[in-house]
Amino acid sequence: MLTRIESKIFLEGSIRFHKGLNVVLGDDEGSNSIGKSTLLMIIDFVFGGNTYTSHNKDMIDKLGHHEFLYAFRFHNEDYYFIRDTKEPKFIYESNNSGEKLNPLKDIDFTRKLKELYKLEDNYLTFRSIVSTFSRVWGKTNDDIKKPLHSFPNQKFTETVTNLIKLFNCYDPIKKQDTELKTLNIKNKVLNKASKFELIPRITKRKYQQNIKRIQNLINEREKIKEKSYAPKMNFDEVVSDELIEIREEKNKLLDEKDYLMSRFNRTNKSINKNTDAGFDSLLEFFPEVNSQKLDEIESFHEGISSILTEELKKAKKELRNQLKEINKQINNLNKKQNQLINPDEEMNVFVEKLIEYTTEIKKLQEENEYYKQTHEIRTSAKESKEHLEETKTEIVNDISAKINTQIKEINDTIHYDKRTAPKLNLSYNRYDYKIFDNTGTGKAYTNLILFDLAIFLLTKLPFIIHDSFLFKNIEKETVDQIIKYYNSFNKQIFIAIDLINVYSNETQEVLQKKKIIQLSKDKLLTRKDWRDTNK
Repeated sequence: MLTRIESKIFLEGSIRFHKGLNVVLGDDEGSNSIGKSTLLMIIDFVFGGNTYTSHNKDMIDKLGHHEFLYAFRFHNEDYYFIRDTKEPKFIYESNNSGEKLNPLKDIDFTRKLKELYKLEDNYLTFRSIVSTFSRVWGKTNDDIKKPLHSFPNQKFTETVTNLIKLFNCYDPIKKQDTELKTLNIKNKVLNKASKFELIPRITKRKYQQNIKRIQNLINEREKIKEKSYAPKMNFDEVVSDELIEIREEKNKLLDEKDYLMSRFNRTNKSINKNTDAGFDSLLEFFPEVNSQKLDEIESFHEGISSILTEELKKAKKELRNQLKEINKQINNLNKKQNQLINPDEEMNVFVEKLIEYTTEIKKLQEENEYYKQTHEIRTSAKESKEHLEETKTEIVNDISAKINTQIKEINDTIHYDKRTAPKLNLSYNRYDYKIFDNTGTGKAYTNLILFDLAIFLLTKLPFIIHDSFLFKNIEKETVDQIIKYYNSFNKQIFIAIDLINVYSNETQEVLQKKKIIQLSKDKLLTRKDWRDTNK
């Protein structure tokens, strides 16, 4: 827990904290700009928040940059840190004497706080856990209809996800979401592969046609085995996988050879093409044309033609070499094929037909196998998505039920007349916090406090901060009960409140006992009055 904050700007130098309720008291006149909200913002700052340096620039302008030495105690061990407004991205580990030791980035500091508060078992950062429930004037997280929003434009999905993580219910969602993402990645890979024709792409209709065709080809292949040559040969040896691969490779090479031959023939034609520009005929009809200029153009064309001819000759030579290499590969494949089957001429026609059928069967089976894989992945992805949605719904329903039950219990405790409790309607993508009966400011802020207290009770949320503006319009009897409820916690609660003389004697006694500092228009938080440049 937080035990102390020291700074040279503090009038009292050091402010000490204790377990449970910690009260920043104002005066009985309700004086403003005396430092109540500022101190709460500083508390948020030492817990890793950044609003102090952005919202309280007037203090920094008037007081200059300043630093805070602060301490936490966990398991009877003290931890000291220093944070400076000039360099807020770094927090220094320190000692009781205020020496700057090891510098930590703010993210590493809050990670350390998360470990010290034993919050490692959820997926949130420390600031994601505490920031929403640190409701200080200037932080813009006081929308009574959006109690889960840390800032106005935060996405609803993010706020609900954060709540699920805070309740440590995110594991099943994370697991199923990871499975779904893996299936979606596989599906995308298969789609890309089929788009670039790396794997076959077929429809369900083609899949069914393939099944029929495969069976027909198997029947035809069996008929061949029943021919007169069948007893003299082992068909399984003849139509081996190696032989089929040779045939497929040879077919590819033959296709490539046809393509190269086509290019070779076009190159020959280009080389032999007549490049004469035909200017003699032009002069016959237009004798006044500048013949010298035409000669220059002709000379240019001849130069270009010469360059192109040389390039074409090089291309022709390269194509000839490629064709030679392909022919060599085809001959080698023919030799391998002959070594494998070595059929006589009479058997040759049967072997060729057998290989043809087997090759087609293999191709169709491969098509169908890819279709089944794709179909299974898509089906699994659909089922996984549906299961994930069901899990999300089950989890948010359970969490909302717990929160609403707790809100009602607290509501019934602080309102003797059993007023209707507010209700959280929660889905995975959205939420709303409904307020019934009285919709005035006081009741609305009461309901915001109820919400925070419910979360505080149900989770490991380490502390809450409530500024004085939340109490201004709440009925006095209700504030009495809220203070009493605050005082029942061992976890730290930081509040600012003034005008306490209007509350019950019991409430005043609690507030005085739990105060960490009392401020007034004559006793400010800081040594220097930042409200007046002459002071």
